[in-house]
Amino acid sequence: MRRVFFVAGESSGDLHGANLIRALRQVDPAIECEGLGGRRMAEAGMTLRHDLAGEAVMGFSEVLRAFAGIRRIFLETVAHLERTRPGAVVLIDYPGFNIRLGRKAKALGVPVIYYISPQVWAWRKKRIHTIAEIVDKMLVILPFEEKLYRDMGVDCTYVGHPLLDHIASIQTAGHYGDGLLIGLLPGSREQEIVRLLGAMLETARGIREAHPDARFVTPCVDEIRERQVRTIAGEFPLETVVGKTYELLNGARFCLVASGTATLETALFGVPMIILYKVSPLNYWIARHVVHVDHIGMVNILAGRSIVPEFIQHDARPEKILPRALGLIDDTPAREQMLRDLAEVRAKLGTLGASARAASHVLAALKGKPHG
Repeated sequence: MRRVFFVAGESSGDLHGANLIRALRQVDPAIECEGLGGRRMAEAGMTLRHDLAGEAVMGFSEVLRAFAGIRRIFLETVAHLERTRPGAVVLIDYPGFNIRLGRKAKALGVPVIYYISPQVWAWRKKRIHTIAEIVDKMLVILPFEEKLYRDMGVDCTYVGHPLLDHIASIQTAGHYGDGLLIGLLPGSREQEIVRLLGAMLETARGIREAHPDARFVTPCVDEIRERQVRTIAGEFPLETVVGKTYELLNGARFCLVASGTATLETALFGVPMIILYKVSPLNYWIARHVVHVDHIGMVNILAGRSIVPEFIQHDARPEKILPRALGLIDDTPAREQMLRDLAEVRAKLGTLGASARAASHVLAALKGKPHG
């Protein structure tokens, strides 16, 4: 019986881990999957030892406050690996936890596969040396990452971006497509929503003055976040829904989006957007000193230039955001240019099949054979 232990610590990792598990089980229905992740991975057939993704925190100071709980989970996981010795460990992003766990698994002689690289090209670049020491196979989802690792002597393969698979697997009926639809996507974590939704709502009020027929929708990751969003929205006519993000994007005219995976999802649906990013003052101060990228939005990083406006920290204010938003909602040259730029980014991410290609490498590791 072949067994794989997975670790994903965030919502996006839970999503991509679930699709990888489905791809594995499609080839080998008897494969045993267990680990740390979230609801989606459990639904895909993984025995969930702890809902690490559901309890995800963001920001340096928040991680410090949660350190005791995370350390307990880490020690329990190491002990479990020592007892069970799975055929392989698949680490999905989440570097603070996963790089340390990978080192432990390597010492136990368990093959380590890293799926979805930490953003070593953006911050803490020296981690690539540690990763090179612990991984048996690196599977990356951004085209420029393969050369980065291969230059370090890492057995690395670019498999494509799994979001393409996930979007293709969803039947988007588009029932949110009636009228002028505006998406407000403040993120999946409590802290993100607290910091960003207020500015989004104030901007939405300005949009509503210019477009009284506009409908505003926020997709929420679960009922808890939906209640939080409704409380913050108050009397503003904001529609909320659990899930249905792709149904929203399928019919949206424009979106305000928290920096993160949602920016790339929005880009893949070809929806003009504005990116917002706001964290605590301490976290922002730390980030300015350790993160070394010209842009925060993945869509801009992939484009290699600023194609989507980014409003960061103190600039994430309605009076600054609103004029740019109105210029992207109306039929303007700015909107047409962004549509062309988003299509260019979509083309850079290759073809469907990332999850299946990643699964083939995991299965090869279980058999002890190199694969491509």
